[in-house]
Amino acid sequence: MQLEHRTILITGASRGIGAATARAFATFPINLALLARDDARLQQLAAELGARPGVQVLPLVADVTQVQAVQAAVAQAVATFGHIDILVNNAGVGMRSPIAEIDMVAARQLFEVNFWGAMQCIQAVLPTMRAQQDGLIINVSSIIGRRAMPAASIYCASKFALNALSEAMRLELLPDHIRLVSFYPGVTATDFSKNELTGDATPHHHNRMRRTPAERVGQAIVRAAQREPRDAYATWFDRMMVWGALAAPWFVDWVLARFYKSASSPAEGN
Repeated sequence: MQLEHRTILITGASRGIGAATARAFATFPINLALLARDDARLQQLAAELGARPGVQVLPLVADVTQVQAVQAAVAQAVATFGHIDILVNNAGVGMRSPIAEIDMVAARQLFEVNFWGAMQCIQAVLPTMRAQQDGLIINVSSIIGRRAMPAASIYCASKFALNALSEAMRLELLPDHIRLVSFYPGVTATDFSKNELTGDATPHHHNRMRRTPAERVGQAIVRAAQREPRDAYATWFDRMMVWGALAAPWFVDWVLARFYKSASSPAEGN
C-alpha cells in the first residue's frame, strides 16, 4: 500500500512498539489516530509527531476492552480524517506464571486486552473499510504466538487465538478488499515486562534473550504495511526462531526445557 496521505489507527500507541510504529509512519505525510489509555503520553507523542511536515495526529484516549469507548474513538477518527486505511492492532499486556499458579482473574483480564480488545477494534473499523472497499489490518502477535514458552502460557494462548482470528478474517474479508497481515515481533527492548499482570515470582526469560530495539520493530511494521505480506517479522532471527520450531519441535522443546530449568534455578550463594 502507498502510505502517503493515508490514515493509520494504532492501538497501544503511547509507548513501546506502538509509539515506535507511530514515529516510523510519521516519516511520511500521513494521518495518525493514536489510541491508548495514557493521556499524558499520548499528548506528548502527538505534539512531537504533529510538528513534522505533512503529519496530522489525533490522540484518542480509550481502553480497548471497553467496546463503546473503542467505537467512539473510531467514529472520532473517521469524522476527523474521513476514513481509516490501516489498523495496527498493537495493544497488549503480558503475564508470567507457571500453569499451576495462574491467577484466573488476571488471565481473563489479559484475554480481554490481547484478544477481545483486538477483535473489538477490528469490528469498529470494518464498516468504514467495507464502505471504501479497501483497508489493511495488521494484527501484532508474537513469535511466542507461534511457539509457546514455559511460564508464559496464557500470554502465548492469547496470541495463538489472535493468529487463528487472523487466518479466518483473511479469507472472510477478501470480497471487501480488506487485507490482513500477521506481525510477529520477538523480544523487544521496551518496558513491556514492567506492566505485566503478574509479579516477579517467575523467571524473566526475556532478560537472557536477544532484544530488538522498538524502533526497528516499528520500521518493520511500516514495511509490512507497504508490502502486505501474509506474515511479517521484525528480524531474520525472529523468523528463523519460528521456522526452527516448525522444522524441529523436539529440539526446541529440549532447548526450552533446559533454558527454563536454568532460569528457574536459584543463584549460587542464595
